[in-house]
Amino acid sequence: TPQQALTLLNDPTFVEAARVFAARLLEAQTKSDAARLNLAFEEALARPIRANEEVSLAKFLAAQRAHYEAEGAEARKVLKVGLAPAPTNLDARELAAWTSVARVILNLNETITRY
Repeated sequence: TPQQALTLLNDPTFVEAARVFAARLLEAQTKSDAARLNLAFEEALARPIRANEEVSLAKFLAAQRAHYEAEGAEARKVLKVGLAPAPTNLDARELAAWTSVARVILNLNETITRY
């Protein structure tokens, strides 16, 4: 149900998992956003990202970057969720933005149900 999905999306363990996933993406050998988005889909869904998904998530990433650039304190809050320490070698705003993207990918019906 939509309520269950919203609960999962905001669960601290889920946010932490998304943050750890985002850190892995940022630390990967690939450097472009498009390559990172594709890597995220390969890792989470075992398939390449589709063009429409890439366009949508690239726009979302840009919006999240702008948000966390303006709201640095919120970025630091995201990085404190959960038990796993946030990497200190990554920019907090960039990691928070990618955490938002990872939350979307990990919350896709395709990711959750693996059909």
